[in-house]
Amino acid sequence: MKITCFLSLLFIAASTFAFGQGKLEIDSRYVIDSTSASNIRTVKSKNFKSFAANQEIDIGYNKNATIWCYFKIRNKATVKIANSWLCFDNYHIDSLVVYEGEKVLKILGDRTSYQSPFLTSLAFPISLDPGKESIFYVKIKKQISKLDFSYHLADGNELTRKSNLMIAVVSFFIGVVFLLILFNTILLLISKKKLFLFYILYSILSIIYILISTNYAKQLLFPEFLYYSEGRMYSSCFWIMALTSFLSHYLNLRKFEPIKYRIIVGVYTLNVCLIVVTIIQLYLGKYDGLKLPMLLGYFNFLIGLVVILWSTILHLRINRPIAIYILLSFLPQIVWGTGVILNFFGLTPVSIDTDWLVYICLYEVLFFGYILTKNYIDTFQINNKLVKEITTEKEKSLQAITQVQIRERRSIANIIHDNFGSKLAYILQMIQLKNIAFAEENIKVLASDIREISHQILPKSLDEGALISSLNSQVVSLNTGLIGAKIDLFTYDFPEKIENVWIYDLYLIALEIINNALKHGNAGSVILELYGYPDAYVFQFSDNGKGFDLNHISKGFGLENIEKRIKYYKGEFEINSRPGEGTVIQITIPHI
Repeated sequence: MKITCFLSLLFIAASTFAFGQGKLEIDSRYVIDSTSASNIRTVKSKNFKSFAANQEIDIGYNKNATIWCYFKIRNKATVKIANSWLCFDNYHIDSLVVYEGEKVLKILGDRTSYQSPFLTSLAFPISLDPGKESIFYVKIKKQISKLDFSYHLADGNELTRKSNLMIAVVSFFIGVVFLLILFNTILLLISKKKLFLFYILYSILSIIYILISTNYAKQLLFPEFLYYSEGRMYSSCFWIMALTSFLSHYLNLRKFEPIKYRIIVGVYTLNVCLIVVTIIQLYLGKYDGLKLPMLLGYFNFLIGLVVILWSTILHLRINRPIAIYILLSFLPQIVWGTGVILNFFGLTPVSIDTDWLVYICLYEVLFFGYILTKNYIDTFQINNKLVKEITTEKEKSLQAITQVQIRERRSIANIIHDNFGSKLAYILQMIQLKNIAFAEENIKVLASDIREISHQILPKSLDEGALISSLNSQVVSLNTGLIGAKIDLFTYDFPEKIENVWIYDLYLIALEIINNALKHGNAGSVILELYGYPDAYVFQFSDNGKGFDLNHISKGFGLENIEKRIKYYKGEFEINSRPGEGTVIQITIPHI
């Protein structure tokens, strides 16, 4: 009894194994109907050629031809019903009609309102009882462009898995691209730079092309739309033009390579004209005349790709990082595009899978989105750093101004305390002693001293623009109190009066430089020279003091403050000094 049960279990397991391993045998043939005149009845008399699964049938550019396929499929299993899917790998066929006998079993394709159950192929189910066979005829039609296809048998679960994976991947990447578009739209509104606009247009066209090329739009979005063949063709044209325009703007070809820029504009203007011509031909149903415009379009695209590649290589000398970015992103596109174009012209026998363009497209959009975002963030950080540096400089300038004010006020306070204070006390004492005449005499002296000190601080003549007169008066006053030193003032074509606000600063700067030369440089001679030129005023101060080494001693607070004040007026400040050889300072103020 145990042996009988064991044998029964073995029989069931063997039957189940045979049931799961049922294999379909297929005899496949095809014939090209160049005039598309045959129907399901007349085509059976044609001379069909054998071809195998996964063998690509490529008839090149299609001139309204139809391919008829014959499939005789037999289930070799003796127990299990064979369930499988007959799949056609080119899912951009205009129409695919499946006949069993003379009955239409299935209709699929871009120019139909029907859709395949799977994103990755046009497929219809086959179910055969053990030992049975069926004959199917399939009519394949693609009205324009290149026609190629292959077939294979596949398990439904595997097709579902691949289809769902493709949907998930495409959805994810399109979502990422939309985020990049949103972010670059914000950057466009902030920066007003056209580069972001070109990227947005390029990204939008990339999404449209990807949705059509992956069958995503037909399968999930707009199954009733009947013009995906045209949409795929034109979206790829505008996508390449948008990419090239974006790269041209990114490389700034209009500025650095104007001839190449004009070449690109010329060939793509011609392509737009060719697109308009093909649209008119399609509308009129003149399909035979489409090949020439398409050939010219492909040739123009090839020229554009070569020019961009050439410009990118030359751009390595101008902006190496940008050129490297473009080469990294654009080389796959160039390899793919060149391969497709050469294959279209029949110069290479091997064709590159269209799916690669989708991957390249996604790669480029994400890559450039990352680069633009990174560049903007880097620029933003640099700007923030510059703002901080400017703020720091302003704070230093305010501190410098405050210290100058404190120093000037301290000097005035010392003058008032040391000079005026003692004299006023003396005059008050004379009044108390009833010595009015002597007090009046000292009041007159005090008034004269006040006028002289006021003139030293800021002469009244400066309000009238008399810089030379003010400096000369001050030089004479200083020379009166000097022992063993002398100050000389010379002018060369320098105007007597200047109506510019900077004369107040230049007057004070001149006094400060003279004071530094006498006090810190121990100079015996200080020469001040003023030159008037058609476009600028030049002030040169030279002394024979002890000098200093500029490489080892900083300019110090005073000279740095002078330089900042000169820079404020768009001027130039230059100092030359050597130990034991004195100092020469030159200030240039442009005409305002």
